[in-house]
Amino acid sequence: MRTKHRVRSGSSSSISRRQFISLGVLAPAYLGLLASGGCAGRPAPPIHSLDDLNQPTMIIGGETETVSLRMGQERLPKAKVASYATPLDAYAALQSGKIDAVAYDRPPLEYAAANNELFYVLPDTVGEGHIAVGAPFKNKELMDKVNEFIAQYRADGTYDDMYNRWVKTTSPKMPDIPKPENPINAGNPLVIGNDPQNIPMSYVEADGSWSGFDTEFVQRLALFLNMDYRFESLYYDALFPAIESEKLDLAVGNLDKTPERAETMLFSDDYIDCPAGIMVLKSRWQPLNQVDDSTVKTSSTVSEVSVEQISESENAENSSGKSNTEVL
Repeated sequence: MRTKHRVRSGSSSSISRRQFISLGVLAPAYLGLLASGGCAGRPAPPIHSLDDLNQPTMIIGGETETVSLRMGQERLPKAKVASYATPLDAYAALQSGKIDAVAYDRPPLEYAAANNELFYVLPDTVGEGHIAVGAPFKNKELMDKVNEFIAQYRADGTYDDMYNRWVKTTSPKMPDIPKPENPINAGNPLVIGNDPQNIPMSYVEADGSWSGFDTEFVQRLALFLNMDYRFESLYYDALFPAIESEKLDLAVGNLDKTPERAETMLFSDDYIDCPAGIMVLKSRWQPLNQVDDSTVKTSSTVSEVSVEQISESENAENSSGKSNTEVL
């Protein structure tokens, strides 16, 4: 059953402020502070391949309502599925041993693994995600402008620069992007829905400022549109009904575009390349083609000893033969 969430504005409520500040304080080192104790009683066998997770004893976790979790479930149908309110909750469950893997979009998974040496993202993908901006049908003209911006920022290298900074590094920082000087909608800002609980895509720093890939995307989009905006903070699964009910002008929050959802709202072109991936504990990842270093070293040592023994034996034989010849 889908959980309904009331629209929350900005980080004004005490609940949202407590949650968001916790992410800002922990980023980017927040992953290393997750609970490290295992879940007592749950076996933790080695994982040799993605197919090893396709067992009734395995539990795959992820954020509620995400397409990446659904893709993980479809790829690993025998495994149990656990849903969590935020990606951070899923990461904590993985590290504590409550689940065996996290199914989520690869960019945040890669960032999580880069910031926590206990995590490892499998090389396999479980599906191709399509992350887009969402809007009510009435905002088609606005969405056309959004697509113009997406095409431009992909073509001029801005997208590549943003992806490398936010996903491939451990300490990304928000650039200083100016606000529109004379916005065409002064006094009537766009209401943009976002779930700021998804490092490095969107989160709130300790000082209350918004940060992340999606935040930078919105700032650049606003400058392109020459429009003011304000964020409406929502849980991920609350963004879709908020768009359908026209409480938002746009939603930029790692939204998964699907044919079913396209029947109830507008979607932009993909603004980030985002296949779905699987993350496990590095200690359990033992691919079949991996050779134990100690075995290699032992084998090498044995070979070296054997060669030395053979050489000594040959020398002895040669010496013996030479002596006999001399005696004769």
